[in-house]
Amino acid sequence: MQIMLKVNDGDIPSQLSDVPQTFKQQEIVIVGEQSYLFADYVGNKQLISDFDVDTFLTQRNEDATLKRVVIDNVSGQLMGYVNQDNEFTVPQQSNDVIATSQLAIPDSKFKIPFKRIDTGRIQLMPAQVVDGELSIPLKFETNGIWIVNKALFNADFSDAPFELPEYRFSVI
Repeated sequence: MQIMLKVNDGDIPSQLSDVPQTFKQQEIVIVGEQSYLFADYVGNKQLISDFDVDTFLTQRNEDATLKRVVIDNVSGQLMGYVNQDNEFTVPQQSNDVIATSQLAIPDSKFKIPFKRIDTGRIQLMPAQVVDGELSIPLKFETNGIWIVNKALFNADFSDAPFELPEYRFSVI
């Protein structure tokens, strides 16, 4: 059976309620600010887990799932241009160009770097999530082809929680 036992810093075997060999596939995990030994217990004692294993596994699986970002609308596009998949033609230095997407995260603000493909120049765009709606005003300072992809989108996050295809913005 899988079990989670609170542990403090230091010698873990001395904190176990059975011999250490009965705890297989040991892993130290953090829930909140508390450390737990997560292990497969193969002993004969009736041990009670200090944290619900099913809840931990559910949370771990949810945390491991990348949140997919799909830009579903870009306002202020220039009409009449032929665009490839995930490409948008937009005017330079316009306050009317805003990309939007649904994103199920708490309300927050962060920066998204966009990269110009011919020069490698990076321009940061402000992003905001309010009530699950992501909004990114795109005021490109120079014309050219700009991209955003998974690596760029996740640059402001240490755990790279988002998945998205590459998007191209032809700025003229």
